[in-house]
Amino acid sequence: MIFSSGTRLKWWVAVLVIVFSILVQAQTKTNLDVFKVLVDSSIAEALINISDSQKDIYVELKLGTSYSILEDQIFKSIKTEKKNISTTPNSSENISLNYSIEDASVNYGEVFRDGFLGDHYVTRKISLSGSYRLHDKVINMDNFHFESVDSVKFDEIQTIENSSYPFTKGEIPSEPFFSNLFEPLVAITTAAVVIALFFTVRSK
Repeated sequence: MIFSSGTRLKWWVAVLVIVFSILVQAQTKTNLDVFKVLVDSSIAEALINISDSQKDIYVELKLGTSYSILEDQIFKSIKTEKKNISTTPNSSENISLNYSIEDASVNYGEVFRDGFLGDHYVTRKISLSGSYRLHDKVINMDNFHFESVDSVKFDEIQTIENSSYPFTKGEIPSEPFFSNLFEPLVAITTAAVVIALFFTVRSK
């Protein structure tokens, strides 16, 4: 089958798009990235009942030093909701949002294997809790708690955590003791069987 130069180019572009899509899908989100997604959810919940979308929002944050890295994401989330941010408080012209994060944590479950001799995984549970006070025509106050639960490769834990931000780190479980013994044993047994078969065939 003969392809023209234009057809070949389109074919290679299609292949590259497919490969890139697979690589993007396969990439595990860092713990910090997951926290940012949870921030998006909390802001969406806080702003869902705003009565006048034309008003700007004056934001007061209580993040402390522990969660200050999430400040930019909070403002991005507000802008994603198509809300403008005011730099000055004005109760008659602006909406006031007091937002605080009280706890952000990462917890890993027990190590498990994905199939026989497959990769080791752990369950990853990331939680974000806090509260908000929204002063629009009335004052709405509420607490929020959002969680994300998925599975990540045990070997990837070091790369998805960020040592600069302790809240992105969790207690890493120990790899099963028998698993560490089992894999070398299987490898040695397999090698022994192959060698035995090799000499058995030669002797015949």
